[in-house]
Amino acid sequence: MSSSTMTAYPRADLLVETSWLAQHASDSDIRIIDCDPPEVAMAREHIAGAVVLPIHPYFRDTETGTGVATSAQAETILRSLGVSNDTRVICYDSQGGLLASRVWWVLWYHGHTNVSVLNGGWTAWQAEGLPVTSEWASPAAGNFSADTQEDRITACDVMLPQMQSGDLLPLDVRAEQEWAGSTPNPANQQEGHIPGAIHIEWRQFVDWENHARFKTATELDGLLTANGVSRDKRVVPY
Repeated sequence: MSSSTMTAYPRADLLVETSWLAQHASDSDIRIIDCDPPEVAMAREHIAGAVVLPIHPYFRDTETGTGVATSAQAETILRSLGVSNDTRVICYDSQGGLLASRVWWVLWYHGHTNVSVLNGGWTAWQAEGLPVTSEWASPAAGNFSADTQEDRITACDVMLPQMQSGDLLPLDVRAEQEWAGSTPNPANQQEGHIPGAIHIEWRQFVDWENHARFKTATELDGLLTANGVSRDKRVVPY
């Protein structure tokens, strides 16, 4: 990583820049995952060496369509993509990092921490004229073994006591209409938001004029502080 990247993003290991990936895309220990929905990813070109995620990028339980994939399901899917425990995984999308970040979280939840999001994703890659292809990679099966970390997810019965004590802060990153409950959404079991939650739509974390890269740490710190997100609380985004 460049010194400027390290300055802009103190946890620069969670992001890679397009220039870095262009140099390392063919490394044997790298697996690039296109995290757009399959019907979107397969209808356009993609980064050379990438594999397509065969399910919706929310990576839900494949039997119930809710929550998150089980450890067994995650192992099956990731192994089919050529992912082992020592594989460096790079996730990207064309949605400002929304879907790639979700896939990043699922891997992190299941214990695979050697995973990063491509800063700017497909938007930045295209804008910079970097190599693309219409052929998907066909890697040998991996041997990923999940080590699921249950403390990386929470539930309402866990959240409520912590909210009442003031130790936990829900951060609602959905669209304004969902937050307000003004437009019914079949994806939501209830309209509106958690009482006491702070609302910052996820789009505000992205610098859309800089090819959909994440805003710098300084900018994000200012955004969070201005909206009352305190560092002394456990923040639970939803």
